[in-house]
Amino acid sequence: MSVSVLLTNLVGLFLMIGVGFVAVRVGVLPASATTPLTALLMKITLPATIFVSMLRPFEAEFLGDALLMFGLGFLFHISYVILSQPLSRLFRVPKGRRGMWALCCSFCNNGFMGYPVAYALFGEEGMALAVMLGVPFNLLLYSLGAKLAASDGEAEKEAATVSWGKVLFSAVNLAIVLGLTFYCLQVSVPEAVLTPVQYLSDITTPLSMLVTGMNLAEGKLSDALLDRDVRSICLVRLLLFPILTWAVVELLPIANPMAVGVVIIIMAMPCAAATVVIGEEYGGCVELGARAVFVSSLLCIVTIPLISLLV
Repeated sequence: MSVSVLLTNLVGLFLMIGVGFVAVRVGVLPASATTPLTALLMKITLPATIFVSMLRPFEAEFLGDALLMFGLGFLFHISYVILSQPLSRLFRVPKGRRGMWALCCSFCNNGFMGYPVAYALFGEEGMALAVMLGVPFNLLLYSLGAKLAASDGEAEKEAATVSWGKVLFSAVNLAIVLGLTFYCLQVSVPEAVLTPVQYLSDITTPLSMLVTGMNLAEGKLSDALLDRDVRSICLVRLLLFPILTWAVVELLPIANPMAVGVVIIIMAMPCAAATVVIGEEYGGCVELGARAVFVSSLLCIVTIPLISLLV
């Protein structure tokens, strides 16, 4: 494992979170700016990122591994969501936080941190496998994950207002379908169209980190470190679920060792930065999500190298 590459990615994320934090604290941006920035992420830049990630040459020999990763993505994320329900009660997470707690535990930062790390460790093929693993992630995060976040509303009525039709036909999920179509049919995108889409895609990571920092600025950093629910999220997200992932893939007859490595490394990533965005969009406990993203991203400097020893 290239520790220097890993640390470089993490330091970059922390710096971008810091920009959002400082911008609100010194009055450059109002905390209320997170609402339009969230809309920009959900409806424009994130769909662009997903679409661009699927534009690659078609390879017949790669298809088998890609389908395997697709299936494993569904298996692990759905399993994590199911397991997070009794775990939230075991850790005595209060109502009004359980949805975001489960969301943070179940979904990792595969796009913003996982893809660059997979590319650095496993090359282009590893990156492509990570993208295929991320397809179920996006489908479930912006559908099932939205339901989890909405369940934190003051009344169950809030959860009911999020229809499956609305979340399944969101800009994010439509980008996944379009990207898969272009990949399977090998549709060529004109450079005049691809270039601006790529520019929009490049905005996603810094903008999502900015929103996270802005949300953190509304509370005390000491509160994030002392929050009991954040600590239990980090235990589950950074240690319990990655070790469980390793145990399962070791039992499966997977011929390609690179696929095994990619799955374990991706599933060891910290809480998805998009959990904060989803919390903003669907009325989840944004404070818990922002704290969990920050602290888990900090602690993963230690836990990811440890989990990598299992690869």
